[in-house]
Amino acid sequence: MSEPTSDPGLLAVARRVLTYHGFRSSERPLEGAGEATWLLAESDYFLLGVAAGETFEDLLVFEGYLAAVLGALFSENDLGPKRWDSYVVLISSAGTDRRGGPDVVRLQYNTRSLRRLVCLGTPAREDAVAEALATFLPLPAPPPGGLPSAFDELIAQLVINGIPEEQAATAVTNYRSRGSIEGA
Repeated sequence: MSEPTSDPGLLAVARRVLTYHGFRSSERPLEGAGEATWLLAESDYFLLGVAAGETFEDLLVFEGYLAAVLGALFSENDLGPKRWDSYVVLISSAGTDRRGGPDVVRLQYNTRSLRRLVCLGTPAREDAVAEALATFLPLPAPPPGGLPSAFDELIAQLVINGIPEEQAATAVTNYRSRGSIEGA
């Protein structure tokens, strides 16, 4: 078997994104996987083991080693409830055509001891990596002035979907006052 190929540039971008969002991180060698390194990233809520490979096949190899390393980390440290919010995150800039394929789905739904997130077709750009890691990042601040009313948004969506504005407004008003749209 050939040695898996890591993507140090993509891993560096992941580290910058995670650090920017408050994760404490350190890069470590991935024992048994040649020259590959991985990223241990921890926040108040998550513990992530991140590996970046050039292909999906590289990610499959890294996953086996990384799951073992994180499993050993769990046995050595008491992580408390964070133990249940620990992930192996596998990123590659290639593999867009494999998204949703049976081998990818099988890997992502393997929750044996750890959850796994597979991010394929992620270019080594901060915006793309942040989107891939959005599950772990804080939500953005609301816009100035706050969020629009959910009821106003509902009226707008009803209108977009073909309901006349007056009828949509009446139905939402009736629901708000009576808990029903009857009589709308």
